[in-house]
Amino acid sequence: MKVQNIRKTSTRQAIVEEFIELLKHKKIEKVTIKDITEQANINRATFYAHFEDKFQLFDEMTKDSATEKLNKHTKDIYTWDKKQVENLFQAVFEYLQQVKDSCPYSYQNLFPLLRMKMLDALKIHLQLCFQLNEFNDIKEFNILLYSRILYDATELLVVEKTNLSQKKIIEEVSLLIFNK
Repeated sequence: MKVQNIRKTSTRQAIVEEFIELLKHKKIEKVTIKDITEQANINRATFYAHFEDKFQLFDEMTKDSATEKLNKHTKDIYTWDKKQVENLFQAVFEYLQQVKDSCPYSYQNLFPLLRMKMLDALKIHLQLCFQLNEFNDIKEFNILLYSRILYDATELLVVEKTNLSQKKIIEEVSLLIFNK
């Protein structure tokens, strides 16, 4: 039984690694299951035994990475202040920059897929910062808004749609959020 699990794990890992390699050279829309199976030296049935399609494969690859980046930068501290905004911004920046660097041909098509993962992770983190014991519509709205401000400001920097420095963007985001 262990041999089968090891084989399944190594095959799955090979699929993931070859998919990542393909994304370095092609847009996600252009990557086919045939490309993945040829690169991983497996047949289509083996691919489909592990994943429904390339989007489920992508989803599996990125499942926990947003939360892991946030936890790494915030060290599981749940305060709500300018330092936390800076930490969260840095986490989102690293997350997006890593994808941009790893997948130069497809990062713009991947960002919308990653957006929801990061927004969900930010929402959960901010709920802990605000210590929502009971759901308050205004607090919930603010959390959703702050999450989007942080994500969108960071994405503007990563895709080079602004000439502002990272430090200046963090200052501006803090001003928007804290009105100071």
